[in-house]
Amino acid sequence: MLLASRRIRGYNPVNDLLNGEGVVAVTVLAFLLVFSIVVFVHELGHFTVAKLSGVRVEEFGFGYPPRLVRVARRGDTDYTINAIPIGGFVRVAGDENPDDPRSLTKKSAWTRAGFLVAGPVMNVVLAVVLFGASYMMGVLQPTVGPGVGIYDVAAGSPAAHAGLQLGDVVLSVDGQPVNSPEALQQMVNAHLDQEIALTVQRNGAQLPQPVRLVPRSEHPADEGAMGVRTGPPLTRAAYPFGQAIILGAERALGTVVMMVGGLAEMVRGQAPLDLAGPIGIAQATGEVIKSGFVQLVEWTAFLSVNLFIINLLPIPALDGGRLVFVALELVRGGRRVDPQKEGLVHLVGIVVLLGLFLIVSYFDVLRLVRGMQFPGP
Repeated sequence: MLLASRRIRGYNPVNDLLNGEGVVAVTVLAFLLVFSIVVFVHELGHFTVAKLSGVRVEEFGFGYPPRLVRVARRGDTDYTINAIPIGGFVRVAGDENPDDPRSLTKKSAWTRAGFLVAGPVMNVVLAVVLFGASYMMGVLQPTVGPGVGIYDVAAGSPAAHAGLQLGDVVLSVDGQPVNSPEALQQMVNAHLDQEIALTVQRNGAQLPQPVRLVPRSEHPADEGAMGVRTGPPLTRAAYPFGQAIILGAERALGTVVMMVGGLAEMVRGQAPLDLAGPIGIAQATGEVIKSGFVQLVEWTAFLSVNLFIINLLPIPALDGGRLVFVALELVRGGRRVDPQKEGLVHLVGIVVLLGLFLIVSYFDVLRLVRGMQFPGP
């Protein structure tokens, strides 16, 4: 599931290629790639700590069963490719092999805690790497200069149809220079339902032809007449490796703080419970890829942080829920909760999560049918 946050949308010419069946195919492929990377890295964390701790790993699979092929067998571990091409999984010796000295259940509480934490930690590491990579490739940043920057283009809006893109700078409207979002809004509102010509700068160069569009007098409350979000002019800045990694770490930490704060507001009832399941994430991914490759990299990092937070929530069946039982064991001086009772709690957790999954998916479909935007980074 995806925890809601602010929305970032954009438009570029690739939109013209994403129509009908094309948009579905590209969206599905992008979603599978992004989700697989995030989940696979998570499972890689569990796998690595299990191997280092002497836990017997029975299978490390790419995708989910049924199994298609066993690629290799190294020691006690089968490396497999499975039919459902999303993420992966690690199967370790556990409760079904209570007498196996290399079973996870035979290991100390701290070893089991390390195994459980490793997956979420790897998601944070992935987020740092991906955010760092985006800074190396170049990210859009506000700058001082003439014009008004385009920070967001709403799908289906006049701006989107006219071809305005994230990062564009509007220099003038019908030949009149604009140097603030307020001035741009005033000029646009003075020409509602009338065609206007925008002089636009893109990637540091002025477009040879003006961008023509018709601002709408009737529009969604959060989009405006053109369907854009504006601010100071934007420029793309790239950073060297060392600085990019530091900035990536700061961005990952900031994303964690932002999402934890948003979750706390939901719990306190100060913000709407706005979640998205696989359908919503797939649809949001389809929108993100229209903004460019860098935005897709940042979106993947955002989802990785999301998985980090969700998995550490104290919910039975998740890593965080299992950590609660490890903590209880430590508090009780090494006395474990009865495995059957713990297993029952996790089973209830699975049922609850499946129910929540179905509910969230239902609302995903409703939002998709109604043309509403999904949560995004």
